Amino acid sequence: MRALSICLLAWWVGANAQLVPGAQPAGTRVTFDKEGLALVDGKPFFPLGLFTYELNPEVLAEIHELQCNTILHGFMTNQLDLIRENGLMAICSAEPAWLQAAEHHPALLAWYLADEPEGRITPESARKQYSEVKARDPNHPIGLCHTSFEALTQFKDACDFTITDIYPITAKRDKNIMGVSIMMDEARRIHGVGWPQWTYIQVFGGPETDNGVWAMPLPHEVRFMTYQALVHRATGILYFSYWPRQPRTWQSVATLNRELQQLLPRLVAPGQESAPKAESPQIQVRARCSSSSGLIITINTSPRFVQTTIQFDSHHGSMSLPFEGRTVEASPQGQWPERFAPYGAHVYLWGPEPTVRLARESAN
Repeated sequence: MRALSICLLAWWVGANAQLVPGAQPAGTRVTFDKEGLALVDGKPFFPLGLFTYELNPEVLAEIHELQCNTILHGFMTNQLDLIRENGLMAICSAEPAWLQAAEHHPALLAWYLADEPEGRITPESARKQYSEVKARDPNHPIGLCHTSFEALTQFKDACDFTITDIYPITAKRDKNIMGVSIMMDEARRIHGVGWPQWTYIQVFGGPETDNGVWAMPLPHEVRFMTYQALVHRATGILYFSYWPRQPRTWQSVATLNRELQQLLPRLVAPGQESAPKAESPQIQVRARCSSSSGLIITINTSPRFVQTTIQFDSHHGSMSLPFEGRTVEASPQGQWPERFAPYGAHVYLWGPEPTVRLARESAN
């Protein structure tokens, strides 16, 4: 009986560790699966991250309004418990003070080795730092953020995943908006199709930013860049914004992330990537299918309206467009017509939502 009581007490303490004063939850182990999706203690996690400049009640409220699950920058080492209590994960600097504070903390998702190291540090120095951090903490991946095409090759041996930050919405709107995915494709060309690729989305600009170099992206541009990244198989979406925010663009991110949260189970559940086609070359398409359900994301890469036909041999029948309140019917040949707005995106779903337990979500 005494042994049974001891076992029951041990079980209660483990199950209610957060209720026991002084009890410290275990740190995380973060890996990547063969498709580059993050696994936190074995459960899938798709980062929807926000770059911040401080962490206070207002910022936390904004993070919840935007339905982000990850925070980058701006928080202090003594705020890791606060981050965890709010259901968030943190991407932390790989500097010594952060290594000491976050290495065994359950809020830690990954290490941010360097932001745009090209031109600031040598690849050799980055590889040395990477090796030192990896030797100290083999349980969390280490990432580098690049804005230079060449840097993806130069620093390829100094990271476990890449973040790319291409911001194409300039004041003159004279940069290629497809640069977002061009960088992503180059990272996968270098590392392989299953390489983990997280992508910054521009939500900043205006005359007060960098002497007016950038325009504030409009909601349709933010949505296009994000779905462009997903068509090219981003395994994490991060938003970069100077504070304060432009209200119209900022609110559109909240709407967009509500869409992404609805899609996450289909993006991370076991499935197969397929390659539907559109008769118009301006349209790019991605499909991800399981045995009973699926997801198709389509984007118009041009600034013109496009009327086209989409061909997907693997599906016949009805599909819903949940963010548009309508359905389409694929013919017995797997075809259906579709019209796209400039830089427009359509998302099609069929079948039941996959049953998948995402990391860091409450069981209740």
